[in-house]
Amino acid sequence: MLQWEKGTTPLDLSPTAVERVLALFLNETGERYSEASVRHLPIPAWGGNLVLVDPASSHPNRIQGLLWATHFKDDIVRVAAFAIDKAVQGQGWGGEAWGLFTRAAWENGYRRVQLEVKAENVGAQRFYKARGLTIQTALEGYYQSGLGYMMQGPLPSPAEPKPYAPQRASFLHD
Repeated sequence: MLQWEKGTTPLDLSPTAVERVLALFLNETGERYSEASVRHLPIPAWGGNLVLVDPASSHPNRIQGLLWATHFKDDIVRVAAFAIDKAVQGQGWGGEAWGLFTRAAWENGYRRVQLEVKAENVGAQRFYKARGLTIQTALEGYYQSGLGYMMQGPLPSPAEPKPYAPQRASFLHD
């Protein structure tokens, strides 16, 4: 059974885990990254750094998804990477990760979230818009494969009722 767990910093990932993250990014986003670029992402070990794993598995592909976030500025947290393997998309893992992330961000004083998403990834945009984010600006040249958008929005208090119905959303993001 899969579950979201608090992740380590990318620098502390095993070589096998880094290979899996690189494959996940390539397969789910079409973007190719180097080991060094992943390892040196400024992602701290905190409750907003999540990996979707099968805890009973030692298989190299045990990482089925990730949501990595870091401090941006003031009360804004930035989602640097959010990807879930196609094999387990549409099962609610994205919504569950977003809820865990929101709770951790709120507890750490963050009240807004910012991220980048590929323009062609309308599923991810729909997912984020359902959670109150809006497109702020177009990003030319941000992605190797084309246009991107910077999205931003409020993080609701974990105690507030959600402005959306829980759903098993399918999305891609890097």
